[in-house]
Amino acid sequence: MHWKTRSRITSWLLGIVTIGFLLFQWAPMFTMFTLSFAGENGGTTFPMNGISLHWYQKLWEADLFDDFKPPMLRSFLLALACSATTVVLSVCAAQAMRGRFRGNGLYFYLLLLGLMAPGILVGFGFAILTRLLGIEGTWNTTAYVVHVSWALPFGFLTMLAVFNRFDPRLEEAALTLGANRVTAFRRITWPIILPGVIGTALFGFSLSYDEYARTLFTAGSDGTLPLAVMAQLDRQLTPELYAIGTLTTAMSLTVIALCAIGFWLRARALRGRPS
Repeated sequence: MHWKTRSRITSWLLGIVTIGFLLFQWAPMFTMFTLSFAGENGGTTFPMNGISLHWYQKLWEADLFDDFKPPMLRSFLLALACSATTVVLSVCAAQAMRGRFRGNGLYFYLLLLGLMAPGILVGFGFAILTRLLGIEGTWNTTAYVVHVSWALPFGFLTMLAVFNRFDPRLEEAALTLGANRVTAFRRITWPIILPGVIGTALFGFSLSYDEYARTLFTAGSDGTLPLAVMAQLDRQLTPELYAIGTLTTAMSLTVIALCAIGFWLRARALRGRPS
């Protein structure tokens, strides 16, 4: 068989495998999206028994015991705080790794411990520690710390990859021309690493927003959205949960789309800038 034919067949096979994987990944989401528009008498499976916005309306008008709006707000605020903290710590940690120092290997693996440890054990162990210290577990204190420890390794690896492709001669040129370290970072380094910073922020937000295992033991009495969803599953499964999943997925895709548009506008502005 000619090598061009083998290459063409391999490309088709890899394409089929990729499409199959994407269908396997996204088919449950499309199913959830479709069933969220079921009628008032519709269930959690097909047939839908009508098409309506009933479950979205019920989500908005929920009573005290089935109100998902407070947990959604708590999850959103917690994810924003985790995202901002992850960006700051990840940039600082990756910037420190650029300089060679004694113990940098140990420093690297210590930062990755949050990625290696099982989430349920981290949450349970941290809950025991805070109880021994007399600290009450809440979603905006203890859960926040655990979420940051979970998102930090991902952000650190992202920024490390960005800095590995960064040309340090650009900073050296700025310093040679009279800029101090702060000015060189603000005018040279920051614009170049900005796409990685936004990716790190998205990592921190998404990992925190839907985290369950680490939140279970550390959020206290005011739970986040994943805890509220799991509690609802113990009572009754309704298309209202599909409506929640559709809204959160739409929110995530909207944020990603806005970031992509921002990158496109930035690249367009740079191309139009006179040299």
